[in-house]
Amino acid sequence: MFGRQAVASVVLGVTLMGHLSDAFVIPHLKTMQTTTKTTPAPVAFFSSSPSRIPLAAAVDSGNHLVRVDEDDEGVVIPFLDLVENTFIDCYADSVANLEGVEYTIGVPCDYCVALCYYDPDGNLVPVDLNDQLMDDIFPVAENIVTEEFGEELVLQRTPQTLTLVGELEEDDDEDEDDEDDEDEDGDSPYEGDEDVEVLLSFEHRGTEFNLVRFLDPVLLVAKRDPERPDMRNLLSPEESDRIMPLLEEMFLKMHSDRDGENMAP
Repeated sequence: MFGRQAVASVVLGVTLMGHLSDAFVIPHLKTMQTTTKTTPAPVAFFSSSPSRIPLAAAVDSGNHLVRVDEDDEGVVIPFLDLVENTFIDCYADSVANLEGVEYTIGVPCDYCVALCYYDPDGNLVPVDLNDQLMDDIFPVAENIVTEEFGEELVLQRTPQTLTLVGELEEDDDEDEDDEDDEDEDGDSPYEGDEDVEVLLSFEHRGTEFNLVRFLDPVLLVAKRDPERPDMRNLLSPEESDRIMPLLEEMFLKMHSDRDGENMAP
């Protein structure tokens, strides 16, 4: 037996460290735009001409990051989890070459969400995708989403991040109010944390859980499948530990350099 309560547009600052092993979250990237109306999180789109950004001097200068062509921006590419035999659909944002290996950086096609609970210190903690607790609460959350939203939204247990398929109503007035509040206060009070929106809350076995949507872009990284070139394979934990810091450095530098160009007189 469980109770539930829908919560509308509650924005919280939380730190979800370790939640996404083959992904990185880019906070407050205001220049991002969505590819289509069905794209859940903003994607970084620049001019149609690709740009190559070298790694730091300590890294081989042959490594580079390239924006995908405009014609490929809206192409859906399955990112495969070969261990769990599952996949998550993504739009390619950019392609990196590191040590002779090609990596695709993509944004999930659907809303990136997480199931969370509050710890004794009041911190919002995500439930790990492979935790037994997820096995217990995911079917409950899935049923509640169906009851609350019918066929409009579907909760999916995709690799790296849960996803919500469908269309959420956007409150433009509320978004403007949130931006005005941040401008008045200077820096956001949640700077350094990930902003999330609480979509619904429910109680299960005496614990309150929240289904939250990431407001910052979530980017996943995968390699080309050697036998199926139209698909990509998510990284192994070992490769992720080695490659992700380099890719994140490259990606952030590309955005930083681009922002600097846009601000130049």
